[in-house]
Amino acid sequence: MVKSEKEADIMKRLAESDYLTGLPNRRGLYEYYEALPRNQNVHAMFIDVDNFKRVNDLHGHSVGDTLLIQIARLVKEHTQGFASRIGGDEYVVLFDESYNREQLEQIARKMLDSMQTADFRKDILSMVSLSIGIVMSQSTALNLDDILFMCDAAMYQAKNNGKNCYAVYEAFDKKIEIRRNIEMEMKGALERGEFQVYLQPKVNMVSSAFCGAEALSRWLHPVEGLRTPDAYIPVFEKNGFIVKLDLYMFEEVCRLKASWRGECYEHIPISVNMSRLHLYDMAFAETLLAIANKYEIPPQELEIEITESVFIKDNNELVNMTNKLREKGFLVSIDDFGSGFSALNLLKDIPVNTIKLDKSFLQSSSNDVRGRKVIKNVIAMCRDLKLDVVSEGIETQEQIDFITSCGCQIAQGFFYAKPLTLSDFIVFAEEYLANTLESYVFRLNGDLKSEDGSLEGIISGEGLHYEAGIIAGRKSLYFPGGDTEQNTVHIPPKAIVNDSFTVSMWLKPKVNHQWVSALYIKFESGFCSIMPLAWEGNSDFRIRDSKEVNGWYDVSGCQLRENEWVHYVISYNARTERAVAFVNGEVVGLLDNVPTNRYVKWIILGGDVFQPSFIGNICELVIYNEPKDYDFVQALHQSYVQTEGFNAFKLGE
Repeated sequence: MVKSEKEADIMKRLAESDYLTGLPNRRGLYEYYEALPRNQNVHAMFIDVDNFKRVNDLHGHSVGDTLLIQIARLVKEHTQGFASRIGGDEYVVLFDESYNREQLEQIARKMLDSMQTADFRKDILSMVSLSIGIVMSQSTALNLDDILFMCDAAMYQAKNNGKNCYAVYEAFDKKIEIRRNIEMEMKGALERGEFQVYLQPKVNMVSSAFCGAEALSRWLHPVEGLRTPDAYIPVFEKNGFIVKLDLYMFEEVCRLKASWRGECYEHIPISVNMSRLHLYDMAFAETLLAIANKYEIPPQELEIEITESVFIKDNNELVNMTNKLREKGFLVSIDDFGSGFSALNLLKDIPVNTIKLDKSFLQSSSNDVRGRKVIKNVIAMCRDLKLDVVSEGIETQEQIDFITSCGCQIAQGFFYAKPLTLSDFIVFAEEYLANTLESYVFRLNGDLKSEDGSLEGIISGEGLHYEAGIIAGRKSLYFPGGDTEQNTVHIPPKAIVNDSFTVSMWLKPKVNHQWVSALYIKFESGFCSIMPLAWEGNSDFRIRDSKEVNGWYDVSGCQLRENEWVHYVISYNARTERAVAFVNGEVVGLLDNVPTNRYVKWIILGGDVFQPSFIGNICELVIYNEPKDYDFVQALHQSYVQTEGFNAFKLGE
């Protein structure tokens, strides 16, 4: 049917108008611009509503539509140019060249002020504001897309400046050019595999154990070379491409882990950053699980990192999504905690596994007494909530000493490694994991064999026999004492094949002979010794470095008593040169800068080569070929205490 001229005119107007506000739409804006003479200048203003999506999510689209109508009225009221709504919560106004910069800035300020006092629900107005970008004196010979691109950049500069403000495009030319290039190249770069996975290790600061890594993207540009994330991530977050990059990185991590099968680092957990945009995708958790299943990677070896700022803005969505991710088996962590105004009260509701303390939080808060107390209490609160804590940006030994004293043991930072290429990461992993060897357990429950049967102690002397141990039905080995090296047990030296090690044992000294050893380890260059009653009833863990005249290193412990069982643990970390002594699961002494002795020659249980032999009972001897941290020793002690039939602390035992 042929339309009349009037009907055609109506259809054209409808096609060029926004159905909601009555303003010209994007098509109408382009039609108007194309009709302008090509030999004049225009000014442009881009207006965006901050946090508008929150209004729709919390109050429904009808309330959101009413707000958009109100803002359209405000735009028409304060601007005399050609105003349009080009989509969503975005408005564009074109002004003729008769306006100057001062007048346009005054218009912007009035709109910002009027927005706060508009005739609308105050609870909603408190959530939203305007970000305005202004572009001055652009020739109509330019493509309108170029002008809008500059407007958009100025508007996002206003958002970066804190929102509820305006910014004038003038000094961003180089940045805009870079950003435009990034947006033009990003899709092809992803398809060509130009985005590379770098991995930054996570290390236990106490034990030096390698315990995970964070996957970080790097853009290997064919012309410009390596582009770091700060050059492209903000652009991707703005235009939504970050969603594709996140999923690409996640799949690359799964692909890598699948290629590591059979390697010593196969099961190291890897964390991957995810944008807040994923929180609104109801199928997000299922999508990640499908990718993990495709490569047969257990979800518990994959950690999803979400930045702290999402807590404040999207806490309801975050709770729902975190629950879904945890249900699928993934680990979840909060990244950059402390970088903003942390919603501490939300921690009790959001079921994450890990809190990652932001580098800036650590640096800014550790320089004064009040700041140190804040960090210590934040860590204590997280531990009370059974959350793991990771400190980001660790660069110095002083930071390690401070943060470990606060109860945090896991670090990520340049002190250990920068983000590494895959080949460098493998070298790092193999170095850290190569010496993670098996432990040897000698229960001394009626024989001298290790629990796995591979090693067996040899008695030197006589009078040794088995008596009651710390657990009903289990035995301990009684040492009768004697002259130097007499009536002892020699443990095979291959039980300790690492420079770092931990020894755990239960012992009950019968007689207070000072400086008598319950365990003596002879190295090529020195020795170490556990002395339960070294001086005045105090215990001591002594390390001797024979290469130095004054090479005596004593970790003095607490006072012990005769005829009482005690769980004694010593740990030496060759990487940090730190020796630690524990009694009944608690640290009783530590010493730094202790030189490393290497190559064990023999291990003597119940005596040494200097003093008379030990008189008393020993059981549950465990030798680990790695240092152990505070949490491990506490858990080990509790494993004994909570065992049915445990009676070591009963009176008279």
